[in-house]
Formats: sequence, C-alpha cells, structure tokens
Amino acid sequence: MTRRVTIRTPLGEQLQFRQLRGSEELSQLFSFDIDLLSEGRDIDPKALLGKTATVEIETEGGKRYLDGLVTRFGMQGQDHRLYSYHLRLQPWLWVATRRQDFRIFQFKTVPQIVQEVLGRYGYPLQLKLTRAYRAWDYCVQYGESDFDFVSRLLEHEGAYYYFQHASGQHTLVIADDIVAGHEPLPGAAVIPFYPPEKSAVADRENIHAWTLGEEIKPGRYYNDDYDFKKPRSDLSNMRQQPPGHAHDAYEIYEWPGGYVQHGDGEQYARVRLQEGLTGHSTVRGESRHRSLAPGYTFTLENYPRGDQNRQYLITGVTYHLHENPRSSSFNSAKPGETLKHNEEHGSFQKFSLTAQPTSLPYTPARKTPKPRTTGPQTAVVVGPAGEEIWTDEYGRIKVQFHWDRLGAMDENSICWMRVATSWAGSGFGAISIPRIGHEVVVDFLNGDPDYPLVVGCVYNAANMPPWALPGNATQSGIKTKSSKGGAFGDGMKNGAGDANAIRFEDKKGAEQVWLHAQKDQLIEVENDEDHWVGQDRRKTIDRDETNTIHRDRTETVDRNEKITVHGWRTEEVDGDETITIHSNRTERVDHNETISIGDNRDETVGANEDIRIGSHRSKTVGQSEKDRIGTSWNIRVGTMKTETIGMTAMQNVGLAKMVNVGLAYSVNIGGVRNDIVGANWTRTVIGSDSVSVGSDRKASVSGTDSLEVSGALTVKARTITLEAGDEITLRCGSSTVRLTPALIEVLSSLDKLNC
Repeated sequence: MTRRVTIRTPLGEQLQFRQLRGSEELSQLFSFDIDLLSEGRDIDPKALLGKTATVEIETEGGKRYLDGLVTRFGMQGQDHRLYSYHLRLQPWLWVATRRQDFRIFQFKTVPQIVQEVLGRYGYPLQLKLTRAYRAWDYCVQYGESDFDFVSRLLEHEGAYYYFQHASGQHTLVIADDIVAGHEPLPGAAVIPFYPPEKSAVADRENIHAWTLGEEIKPGRYYNDDYDFKKPRSDLSNMRQQPPGHAHDAYEIYEWPGGYVQHGDGEQYARVRLQEGLTGHSTVRGESRHRSLAPGYTFTLENYPRGDQNRQYLITGVTYHLHENPRSSSFNSAKPGETLKHNEEHGSFQKFSLTAQPTSLPYTPARKTPKPRTTGPQTAVVVGPAGEEIWTDEYGRIKVQFHWDRLGAMDENSICWMRVATSWAGSGFGAISIPRIGHEVVVDFLNGDPDYPLVVGCVYNAANMPPWALPGNATQSGIKTKSSKGGAFGDGMKNGAGDANAIRFEDKKGAEQVWLHAQKDQLIEVENDEDHWVGQDRRKTIDRDETNTIHRDRTETVDRNEKITVHGWRTEEVDGDETITIHSNRTERVDHNETISIGDNRDETVGANEDIRIGSHRSKTVGQSEKDRIGTSWNIRVGTMKTETIGMTAMQNVGLAKMVNVGLAYSVNIGGVRNDIVGANWTRTVIGSDSVSVGSDRKASVSGTDSLEVSGALTVKARTITLEAGDEITLRCGSSTVRLTPALIEVLSSLDKLNC
C-alpha cells in the first residue's frame, strides 16, 4: 500500500510515520506532534534531540515538506510487537526561546538587530521587506529570550514572519507587505470550492468547507510622544480608515508612541491602524489539499458567492495526517490482530485553514509584551580613556549597567543618558555631572528599559563619602574634585586633595559652615550684601587684595582698629578727605615722610602742638608764609639757627617781643637796617657792647637821650662837634660848665679854674 506521508530522521528506517497533528501560523512557532512506530525499544532521545527531521507529503503536483528540529522525543508505549514513540517538530527559531540575555543595541534598525540576534544560530533567514526602517539610538534586550525580543520588535514595526519548508531545511521569511512578501501556493495558485457532497468525487484537490465573517474594529488611531530636544514640537499623528460598520469611529489613543521623529510617528500610526483592522474580515476553510501552507496566496473559484472568489493570503493551517502502519515493513501482525485506533486501518490528510483577502493589509498583533523594569538599578559612569568627565550639551552622561557583559566600559557602552536634577530651567537651575567611575541610580520612564534616566548617585567601597562616617555623621555638604588629575584628600588648606567644598557641621556647640575654594572664588551680588559676625572675624590673604567701591564706603569700629602694613602703602582720594579723631592720635614714620598738597593746606590745633625733629628740617615756601600765634611763640634751637630770606623779612608783634641768646647774637645786614620802635626801647648788655659802623652813623631822638656809663667813657674822633640849640651842660661832681648861645659858665665849689 502506497504511503503518502513519510518521515526522514537521523535514525533512517528505524522510525515509521504514523500520525501528525499540529499547526502553523504567520508570526507563530509551528509545532507538529508526530506519532512514530519502531521495532526498537531502546532508542536514545539524544540521537534525535536538536537534530533536523523532515515530513514528506505526496501531493498532486509532486512533494511538499514539513521540516523542523526535534525538540521532544520519547517512547509512549507498546502496541503488540511495535513500540510507539512521540516526536515534536518545531522550527529552528524555537531554539531562540532557550536563550535569554541582557543586551544593548545602538544606532541599528530592527532588521539589522534581528539579523544580528538570529544570525548566530546559523539557520536560513530571508528578509522580504519593502519599507524603510528607523534606526534606534538605543534598544535593549531586557532579560528576554532571543525569540521574545525579536518577536516584540517585529510586532512593533508591523513586520511578521513565516517558514518555507524544503527537504532537510526550513527558511525563516520576514515580510512587511501582503503583496510583495508572498508567492502563490506552488502548484495550486487557484483552488476550487466544492461542497462536501461533491468534494469526494471531484477530479482535483479542493476546499469543501468555507466560512466567513467580520467583526467590529476601531477605525481611528492616534499616537503622540515627547522629544526633549524639541520640547514644544507637536509629534501627534492620527490615521483613520473606518471599516464601514456602526461604531467604527472609535479611537485608539497611545502614549508614548515610542518615537521622537514626526515621520516615524506617522509610520507607526499607519501600522497600528492596520494592526487594528487585521482580522476584520477572515475566512476559515476545510480541505484535503495537501499543498496548503501559511505564507502563500491562492485564488478561490467556484464559490457560490461571487465576492468570495478572489485572492487570499493563508494566515494559518492546522494539519492532521495519518498513515496506516500496515502498509509499512513493520507490519508483522498475525491475521485477525487489531490495533488500538480505527484510523490505523486507513490513510488520510485533513487541513483546516484561515485566510484573509489580499486586498486588506496584514499586520501582526502586538502579543509579545515588552518587559518592564521593577524599579531603579545602579550603573557605572563611563567615558573615553583619559577623561574624568564625559558629557554633552544637555549634561547627559554614559553608563554601563552591571548586567551588560558586552560593554567595554567606554564611551560606546551606551547612548547618552539624561541626568535628573533638583532644578532645571532655561539657562538656570542646578547641575552636578556624575563623573566617570561613579555609581549612579538609573530609573526608567514608564518602566521602559529603552528610556533610562539617571536620578541620583550612591557611594560604594571604591567611592566613599567625603567625610569619614559615622564619626562625622553631623556633617553634611558638597565636596568636588579638581579635574583632570585632581588628587584625592580632604582638600583643606595645606592638606592633601584638590577640591572645592562647602561643609555644614551640625554638632551641638561646634556648629560650623566651612567653605573651601581650591583656586579662585568669585562672588557676585547685584544689590545689597549684609554680613553679621556675632563675635570675632579673622581674614588672612597670603598675597594681594584689591577692593573697588564705585560709590561710598562707611566703616565703623566701635572700639580699636590696628592696621599693619609690612611694605609700602598708597592711599589716593580723588575728592575731599576728612579725618575726625575724637581723642588722641599718634603717627610714627620710621624713615621719611613726604606730604604733597596741590593747593592750600589749613591745619588747626585746638590746644598745644609739639613738633620734634631729630636731625635737620628744611622748609620751602614758594611765595609767602604767615604764622599767626594767639599768645606766645617759643622757638628753641639746640645749636644754631640760620634763616635765609631772599628779599624782605617782616615781623609784626602785637605787644612785646623778647629774644634770649645764651652766648652770642649776631645780625649781618648786607644793605640798610631800619629799626622802628613804637614806644620805648630798652637794651641791656651784661658784658661789653661794641658797635662798628663802616661809614656814617646818625642817631635821631625825638625826646631826650640819656647815656649812663658806670666806668669811663671815651670818645675818640678827629673832630668832635657838640651842638645844642639852647644849652650844653658838662657836669663832673660839683663842677659844671654850661654853654648857651649867650655865655659860657663854669661853676665849681673851689672857685678855681684851671685852663
């Protein structure tokens, strides 16, 4: 008896096909459960598991195949002298369900990712894609099997897959268009319909049962998303295609749509609308046509309803194939022996199909869920070798997750990742960029592993807190580290470490705010600044200080002030300067002092002034000098005083003037001397008095003139003239000589005249 269905396995003729039940659909892993018979009872499953097996089916036009990998094998029991085995046949893509991974893909399209993931399995893969696909900046396989990951991406993009079977192999075909992605059924591009009563006697394979139906589907799809690079852009899209029934205007709104480019959003809106409409019009059929396979098209003819006679895409096929074991070489049963099932006495093939018109697009449902994160996780900040900080214009960083086995801990480990901060405005806010090697906390927007966001940093054994804990548990603050090449340490003055820092000490009784600038500190106050210090303030500047005050300055010291300048000091006042000292002032200049006054100087001393000059003093007055002394003026010169007056000297003394000279007093007058005494002039010479007149001498006395000499008076001259207008009297003791214009009279007590 001719067998229509046989099987080829690595065990050759040891196994005989008995029965197959199974199904395959678009974007589904097919599964064929096959019953086998063998005379052997000790077949090792390892001889078949993972190996290729092919079911061969005789058709009207030749042969067709159902190929796959043996994923399950075992013995079911014994039927007389034969042993029954069960084998499960599944596609090579099923092996991808047995590999799970965490993996990052960057700047790749979904077709490129699919080829990279599935290419390592080494089985045939064919792409029949017609659309352009966006490149994903960042796409994560997050704890998913390779199969789930690939299925999810294809479903998201609106692509689907099916298998083409051949002898000894099967090919995974990925398509995205119902017309370009499929071929007519080999040898059966047109299949007739015959009702059941005529099907059995028809001269060709046919479809003998055909059911059709439609269901309510939404006719509008709306999506939207957000792009931080274009925060005010409208990324929304709406596509509609009402199916034409009541309630067909209901809308599906999806956010986030999973895109940042408006064109990508339009593409996804179209795909999602097609996804919603897929299955709106479906047909089911029953047939014994042995060529039926999903992924192929055929045209129905001879159906009573003319609108059904059109082209269809087969979306799924269910198989039930059975062979009579008595037709095999294993049949050694004795006459009269029976087998367990009635079907064992015959051979038959039953096929059930689902299809949809090719006039409608086909888009698979998104049935593979995208994994969601269960909470934040930590990662390590990475960047190029030799860098300490790696960021872009948005303050984003790159990290490597602890689960990333393929990352190289460099700038290519991941995409740029935004960093959350306590405040972010337009050109203002707070920023602190995590540095390479830091451990950061990463959360995910909407729990989506494709949308990571850095939300904080944590310390670890390699990166310890800036102040030792728990000893400094009362301290809080911020300490940075100089980059590049900054040394580790406390960063305090004259200590190890290069850092800027602000620290708050909250220990009771020792509260402190400590601020440290590793190099420069710039403070800008656009209005007022107030400082209050409850006790002492100390300020040390190791080099220079410059203060610029564009208007007024007021400084009040309630007690004492001391300023020490070890070098030189310059003070310049463009306008007036007023110094008021309510008590005493002492000014000391160890070396020289120069005072320059451009115009006038007025100095007022309320009481006494004492000026002491240890050596010389020189005073130059360009024009006039005027000294006004209310009462007394006392000048004391230790050795010698010299006054030089270029032209005229004048002294006005309101009442009296006294000059005391301890030893000698000399007055040299180059020209004329004129002494005018308004009242009396008294001159007392304790010793001798000598007057030398180089030329003439003239004395004029308006009143009387008296000369009294205690000793002798000598007058020597070549000529002596005594002239009196009225009388001349010469008196010596009791003798007198009196001369008048009229007489000469000599008087003496002795009445004796010696001539």
